[in-house]
Amino acid sequence: MALPWLQIVQLVPSILDVSRELLRKSRRPQEAPGALTHDTSALETRVTQLEENERRQAELINQMAEQLAALTRLVTVLHQQVKWLAGGLAIALILTVVALLAAR
Repeated sequence: MALPWLQIVQLVPSILDVSRELLRKSRRPQEAPGALTHDTSALETRVTQLEENERRQAELINQMAEQLAALTRLVTVLHQQVKWLAGGLAIALILTVVALLAAR
């Protein structure tokens, strides 16, 4: 099973966009504690923004977990293939030595 490099490369721009947006929002200056108002609509808006941000972060974490699971499966398959190839190489080496000894 080959590593889906095309799919990984296609996902890189969207991952970068989301990460840049999260970084930009985290660097935004926070309001000073004295500047807080008791305006419920502003608080509702802020809570809605925080919930949306949390949802996007959860989606990003989910995507990363899915990619990690796929990568883990691929590494497991590659490990199994390496073991088979090492066994085949050992058998070929033994057969080569036997053939050389028989040719003497």
